[in-house]
Amino acid sequence: MNSYDNPFLNSQPIFIQDQPLPALDGSTASPAFSACRCLVLMQTDRDLISRQRAVTVASNDNAATAIARSKDIEWTGNAAEWFRSTLDRTAYAIKMLTDDVETTQRLAMEA
Repeated sequence: MNSYDNPFLNSQPIFIQDQPLPALDGSTASPAFSACRCLVLMQTDRDLISRQRAVTVASNDNAATAIARSKDIEWTGNAAEWFRSTLDRTAYAIKMLTDDVETTQRLAMEA
């Protein structure tokens, strides 16, 4: 029995042409003198990370400003202490998120 007669070898194609890889149109070869698709995809990812970083940093700056202003409220008691401790935890989380976003962008740009 040769491979042409074996129903198990011929039942499933190795590469299904109707289901190309993501971001590839079914062809893995790049035309001559064009950018490698991997480089194009990598730059697209870097651009997305940069945009998300900018939005996150702007949002975090707005939140940090609001937290700083709310600390000036004259208010005493248990609720005020709880409120301020919650603000401190939130400010810390915002700082950590900003640091993580900066690290993510730095790593993406190095790749």
